[in-house]
Amino acid sequence: MKIHKLRLKNFRGFEEKNFNFHPHFNVIIGVNGTGKTAILEGLCVAVGSFFLGNDYAENRHIQNDDIRIVNYEDDMQEQFPVQIECWGKVQGEHLSWQRELSGPHNKTTFIKARNIKELSKNVQQKVRDGENIELPIIVYYATERLWKERLDSGKINLPSRFRGYYNGLRPTSSLKFFLKWFKEKEMAAIQHKKDYVALKVVRKAVTLCIADCTNIYYELNPDKEQTLMMELKGGKVLPFRLLSDGVRNMLAMVADIAFRCALLNPKLGENTITKTSGVVLIDELDLHLHPSWQKQAVHNLKRTFPQIQFITTTHSPFVIQELEEGELIKLDSEEETIGQYVDQSLEDIAENVQGVENPQWSHKRRQMYEAAKQYYQTLQKMKGDTSVDEVRILRAKLDELSKPFADNLAYYAFLEQERLFKEAELGTISDSYATLK
Repeated sequence: MKIHKLRLKNFRGFEEKNFNFHPHFNVIIGVNGTGKTAILEGLCVAVGSFFLGNDYAENRHIQNDDIRIVNYEDDMQEQFPVQIECWGKVQGEHLSWQRELSGPHNKTTFIKARNIKELSKNVQQKVRDGENIELPIIVYYATERLWKERLDSGKINLPSRFRGYYNGLRPTSSLKFFLKWFKEKEMAAIQHKKDYVALKVVRKAVTLCIADCTNIYYELNPDKEQTLMMELKGGKVLPFRLLSDGVRNMLAMVADIAFRCALLNPKLGENTITKTSGVVLIDELDLHLHPSWQKQAVHNLKRTFPQIQFITTTHSPFVIQELEEGELIKLDSEEETIGQYVDQSLEDIAENVQGVENPQWSHKRRQMYEAAKQYYQTLQKMKGDTSVDEVRILRAKLDELSKPFADNLAYYAFLEQERLFKEAELGTISDSYATLK
């Protein structure tokens, strides 16, 4: 499965907007409130249409929170119809399909999504008949992925291969689901004295994506803490709970993707993570990650899961810096072209792509610069024929501009010195200053 194009109408903050996607990796950027997460939620409805023909997976409908609201002078009105239209390649077929919510008391339609529903039904039947058909991975990792756990995540009972779709489009975490499976596989491996391919696949994915990680395993010794453990270079071993939020988040996500690939396509063996295709949506790819890890995230996901289409969001220039041409989508710009980002410095990306003015400067330094510029402009307004009232106003403005930086003695003294020079230069208004004093 690959998504080529998405159209959103009256969906959250979008009146109507089209988005085109790169077949392998996509990063959506924009200031807060421009709709990055909304695109991912819209994609959940779109790709979730594949589950309409599946008896075990949960598809995503258009919800009340997805309806665009227009604020009039004394009123707020919901806008209909809400439409999500998608173009893509599913199981080798080029399809377009649409979901719609036509009114506040109606349900999300699937009349114009019958093609993908029927295709999904056929796929399900082939799996039931034992055919070795590839199933695409479809999963969404929301910003709550590390903390918000689904309550029944340890109690599921689905036919084996379709377990790979469990909780795939919900914003909640499936960590307990994965840990339960991993623990049971480890126990079975010990009992049968064999290392299951699925365990190898998960370990391989994690070691490719997590720097310095050499192995993960589930500690089964009753005299020790029974939990997921990570082995690091140098022999250090840490339980999952002691890892940093960033490492835990990346480990859990990568392991979950690999685990789902192994469930969906077990007959691919050790090649399951390199041959399974599908769509993975990630909100805030850089969530809790150290900058050095942010720089590696895109490359690591690409090389570990080369057939999967990733559609992600970020605020990190480190992530943007690692992208190839055509992989960046910028929301807060009316321009057709995006500033150059391939092989550019972080400062150039922050300024030319993300719109951060003078990114080399701290916020305080920027304030100091602006204050000094206004200070000089105010001084220039003092002329020989300046009246007493005008002098009073200008002097008050100078005091206001310099006051926030009184703790910076050198800077404050510099501004005051400039004022004294100006006063000495304008001897004709010295009497006016004397009067003000």
